[in-house]
Amino acid sequence: MERSDNDLIKSYLAGSDSDFEVLFDRYKNQLYYYLMKMIPESKSDVDDVFQKTWIKVMQKLPIYYSETNRFQAWLFRIGHNLAIDYFRSRKRRSEHLEIDLLDERRTPLSKDSPTAQIMNREIAVAVGAALKELSPEQREVFLLRQRRLSFKEIAVIQKCPVNTALARMQYALKKLKEILSQGGFSL
Repeated sequence: MERSDNDLIKSYLAGSDSDFEVLFDRYKNQLYYYLMKMIPESKSDVDDVFQKTWIKVMQKLPIYYSETNRFQAWLFRIGHNLAIDYFRSRKRRSEHLEIDLLDERRTPLSKDSPTAQIMNREIAVAVGAALKELSPEQREVFLLRQRRLSFKEIAVIQKCPVNTALARMQYALKKLKEILSQGGFSL
């Protein structure tokens, strides 16, 4: 049976470094993927923010983490804040939040036929292009929902009320629908 995040955290804080490794392995790919979408222009900067995120987690875990929080949301909040710091340091945040939903590692939605695979890829490319038309906040809400974070957790990450996060998602979906329908895709 898989141990809960809170159990792993308690054990790590009691001195078990191997339990932190389990936690790291559980979330490293999700966090890295998220940061790649936040900072698409530079893999080395993504690596840097990724490393800083985990260092900050290790430093802040004993002080700021609460069992009432969901570790994944807390982790993403730290990653989000460090990504924002990255953009602030370069004063180009809005120029560098281009998001491309196409992920070469993702398996196609259907493996039934080569035609279905081609269609899935075309849809992914169209959605990726449409996401670039959204505001950075709307893109981020959309991507975090894809990672199954709740709107409450997204609101904490974006430092906004839950209703604002909900509205951003609503506007994002409306705009995506408009853009995709203009491109010949119907939702």
